[in-house]
Amino acid sequence: MNVTTSMLECFVAIVDEHGLGNAARALGVSQPTVSGIVRSLETELGVELFRRDANMLVLSPEGAALLPLARRTVLDHRAVERVVDELRTTHSGGAAPTVRIALSDRSATPELMAAFVAARPGSRIDVVTISDPTEALAQVRMGQIDCAVVPGSDAPADLVHEYLPDEVLVLALPPGSGDVGTLDRLDVAVPLAVLAPTHRMGVGVVDALAGFGIVAAVVLSGVPQQALPGLVAHGIGAAVMAESMARSVTATGGAVVPWPVPPAERTMLVYSPNWIAPLINSSIDQLDRGRSLGTKTNHS
Repeated sequence: MNVTTSMLECFVAIVDEHGLGNAARALGVSQPTVSGIVRSLETELGVELFRRDANMLVLSPEGAALLPLARRTVLDHRAVERVVDELRTTHSGGAAPTVRIALSDRSATPELMAAFVAARPGSRIDVVTISDPTEALAQVRMGQIDCAVVPGSDAPADLVHEYLPDEVLVLALPPGSGDVGTLDRLDVAVPLAVLAPTHRMGVGVVDALAGFGIVAAVVLSGVPQQALPGLVAHGIGAAVMAESMARSVTATGGAVVPWPVPPAERTMLVYSPNWIAPLINSSIDQLDRGRSLGTKTNHS
């Protein structure tokens, strides 16, 4: 039997991409090529992996039985390729390896970025924004990215996750707010404009401010977390953000006030047990030296 990894990769792509055409585009080949590879795989195995139902491909019982092993084989093959590439690069003195990390719009993890840089100076970090945690986790499983930062409520059972240190939150105020210092020194006579990533989060800020006798209203929501400092610095309104993100606000004459409300939920660094980039482990060690992290968990 001559079953190759490329055959299994094609089989997995058809399942993950929901069809021959999508799989062909994902693999960068023609649809007839994909069809031919699958037929060759079925011939080698002596079983039918898909059944054609109203112009749709449906996994056969044999295909469903093969899928978990095929997926693991493809991931292991990619892991081997990447280890070899890293060893070759390190041996030849070439460019440092790359780690690919997905952040959602809600993620603000300067400590994590600093840890990646400190773990291996000169390493390249590719950051992609994936707003949907489910999509980010799916890409981790497929080996398209090395790790993702997602809210703790999205903890997956089949991946390894490491809780990140809690952020120190502040209320960033636009230039001209004066030296406020604490929430109780805010001018309660002037309603405060609030910016937030979501309307729900904005309402939470408004309600918290009301507890201090401060009148506020959400004037802009749906703002990516990374865009908040720039908007506050331009005088659009105030926003709750990580202390490290607010440095750009104070650099332009804005002010920050300690925020007494803890984050609604913790964030996690998630990666696959099938492939752990050396840079990830090194970065976790760097984080662990400075702060206490939650327990590494893998329920698989």
